Amino acid sequence: MDADGSTTALAVDSTRFRHVVSHLASGVTVLTARDGESVYGMTASSVTSLSVDPPMMLACVNRAVPTAGGISRSGSFGVNVLGEGQGDIAEQFATRSRNKFRGIQVRAGELGMPLILDALAYLECEVVEEIAGGTHVIFIGQVRSASARVGHPLTYYRGDFGRFEFARDDDVYKRAREQVLNRIYGADDVVVLEDIARALDVDKSAAFYALTRLAADGLVRRDPELGYVVNPFDARTSDATFDARLAIQLGVVEQVVDKASEASLRELRRRFEAMVVLLVGDRFVDFGAYLDANYRFHEWIVDLAENPLLTATFGGLSIKTVMTRSFGSTPVTSQAFVDVQRRITEAFEHRDAEAAKAALRDYCALAKERVREILHHTGGRL
Repeated sequence: MDADGSTTALAVDSTRFRHVVSHLASGVTVLTARDGESVYGMTASSVTSLSVDPPMMLACVNRAVPTAGGISRSGSFGVNVLGEGQGDIAEQFATRSRNKFRGIQVRAGELGMPLILDALAYLECEVVEEIAGGTHVIFIGQVRSASARVGHPLTYYRGDFGRFEFARDDDVYKRAREQVLNRIYGADDVVVLEDIARALDVDKSAAFYALTRLAADGLVRRDPELGYVVNPFDARTSDATFDARLAIQLGVVEQVVDKASEASLRELRRRFEAMVVLLVGDRFVDFGAYLDANYRFHEWIVDLAENPLLTATFGGLSIKTVMTRSFGSTPVTSQAFVDVQRRITEAFEHRDAEAAKAALRDYCALAKERVREILHHTGGRL
């Protein structure tokens, strides 16, 4: 026994493993599927969000359970997030039965998945990848529909149901992402699971989660033979991202340039001034700080529309990733970026829609051209 009263084992058997992992609190869901006339359902806690852009979920299912086959054959699954008072539903779907849906009111989702009517939240996912993992199969699904109501989630801890305030630490994913962005791994390098786990000083399951998140970000891809491979960064990648940002911001100009409050325009000016001091004489004073300030400036332009969905879409563009992979590769830049963003700010202040749109287009073109200059010195990709 250790000094703190805990025990340390050199070998971990299945009994000890179950006991220890039961201390990991998790949300409770019911996975459902429809395969022709057959419906399937099971209680599952190994379900998590994987990516925001695109929206994706990850579910781990014992391959011996009928629901695993149902999901695999149908190519889709439903995630029913249970509320704190629905422990009886969780018990029912966790118990073997010929009719797990007895007494349960369901509705058909957009993909035809049976969704529990009174669940706290629903997501319907289209399977984009199946990965074998020991006794389980990991389904990665792209979310096709989702909705939620007000309430608190049911949770599972030490063999019983309960409730807690959910908070997930993404530290491992963030550190792995930083390694890729900082080019510790080069374009087309194979990222070996064991190696990155060792480098981050975490177990393989945590490293695997990080890699699947990186794949969803588009920073790595999963090769059937090689495993996870770092995606190269090229002009096409940056063009698509900057064009998407421009499209969003041009739409915002049409909606709000003549309606924005004076207070919101003062905030836009404040964010511009906070950014401008970090780019002096064609050099970044502090690239990390500039990147954050630049993002906050452009995010505020989108926020002027007061549309949470639009703001979330902008956030999913991975603008920071593109800028880190390109602009962050050199401390040298151009004062022209400050000049054109000053034009954007002044156009909003003057409520001049045409001037704002012209400045935003010029900023987009300037960003794309700068990336091309950087790529020219690196053989066309990073």
